[in-house]
Amino acid sequence: MRKELQWIVIAFTATCASLAWAARKPKPAPTPQPVVETAPAPAFERVGFTSEDGVTLAGRRYGAPGAAWVILSHQYNRDQTSWENFATRLAGAGYTVLTYDFRGYGDSGGKQDIAHIDRDLGAAVAYARANGATALALVGASMGGIATVPVAVATKPQAIVLLTVGPSFNGLVAGDDNLKAIAAPKLFVGAKYDFAMEDTRRMAETAAEPKELIVSKGGGHGTDIFGAGDGDAIEQQITAFIQRTVPLP
Repeated sequence: MRKELQWIVIAFTATCASLAWAARKPKPAPTPQPVVETAPAPAFERVGFTSEDGVTLAGRRYGAPGAAWVILSHQYNRDQTSWENFATRLAGAGYTVLTYDFRGYGDSGGKQDIAHIDRDLGAAVAYARANGATALALVGASMGGIATVPVAVATKPQAIVLLTVGPSFNGLVAGDDNLKAIAAPKLFVGAKYDFAMEDTRRMAETAAEPKELIVSKGGGHGTDIFGAGDGDAIEQQITAFIQRTVPLP
């Protein structure tokens, strides 16, 4: 009985000593968490202008005011923020870049009226020229590309770029005659698996020279192409086209 009591005392003493040692043992330092770097917000100045029929339009100007401007027109179910990365890239190349929201989109006034958004682009062109633009490239995605065609006929820019474009949409019409009437260099951009690829190819074939067609190997419609696997390469090709056709002064 005495021996059993001794063993109990020994076991109890050992347990207490173990607990005391564990309490004194320093805790391991917490694992440092990785620092998540966020991309800086794009630099732009908010601007505004009014269409010929009185709609107040909201825009953003990237880059310092200069003589060579690029105007970017967004696609359906998007707004001007879809151009942020590409606008920043073009501004970094030295261009003054203007994005804007069509009527009823984003921060612009009015109701959505796709049949008349060419008036909004016309107002953007007038704003650019009133603020120093002597050379212009017009870049449009999808419905923004459709609007670009008749406006290019009327305003005669130095170059146009049309991303995944079709002949018409909700009363907005590009028109084969207009494609043939644009003398400026034209770049058509399609995506292999996009539903508008055949329309884009046909419009490129119809347009007057000079013209080019580049095709993304993936899908994506409009500015969604920039998120595809070869999106950065497509952006580079568009930028190079603008640099060739609208050289900086």
